[in-house]
Amino acid sequence: MRQSQIIAIGAQQQARAELRAQILIAPFEGNIDAARAAFLDWEEMTDDQKLARGMLQQYRWNTLENNFFQNNLGLLSADTWEQMKEYIRERKSECHLRDFMPANMNPAFAEFLETFPDECSD
Repeated sequence: MRQSQIIAIGAQQQARAELRAQILIAPFEGNIDAARAAFLDWEEMTDDQKLARGMLQQYRWNTLENNFFQNNLGLLSADTWEQMKEYIRERKSECHLRDFMPANMNPAFAEFLETFPDECSD
């Protein structure tokens, strides 16, 4: 595939990810209490704070899935991808937030996630 085609595909994927991100992050605008939820212990959160934290988790998964595709297109540096893999591992290990993983993630990304240990299995 020619470089210009790869860049165009990457730009299309980025645009789709940005639209999803806008939807996911919109409830946080002007709501410092919701944004603060990421820094609280799960057990001490109210139901609303847990929902806000889950929405932030969905936003993070959206970003990481986009980075996965950008990397597969060769549009991320090796250092950046290594950092993203660590973020993915961290997100997957947050067992209390597992319900907020994307239910309809791309099969290639789902397969990639299987390469990481499942620290949440019994």
